[in-house]
Amino acid sequence: MTYVINTRRLPEPAMTIGIEPQGELRSEKAARLLLDRFVMVLAATRPERIVVDLSAVPSISEDGVEALRSGCDKAAVTEARVAVVHSAPEVRDQLHRHGLENLIARS
Repeated sequence: MTYVINTRRLPEPAMTIGIEPQGELRSEKAARLLLDRFVMVLAATRPERIVVDLSAVPSISEDGVEALRSGCDKAAVTEARVAVVHSAPEVRDQLHRHGLENLIARS
């Protein structure tokens, strides 16, 4: 199975990059790709904000949650803020269970 993560600059005044994983974030490989994308975005663009759009992610495993947490930690080192948007209820529940509810953007 091919796992895709789209990345794009978002039209906001501050340098904001969108990371958009496509598919289940359940495998170790998918989690590694997400973390690698955080590293690439931080190195290439030095954004002020990263928006992780999980609208195309129906489920997430502990590996996926840890990749998201590690990406946030790396972003914090460069003082970039991270927000998660459009997460499915199951994904939101996983983020809450792992103490990452503060990442979920308020609508």
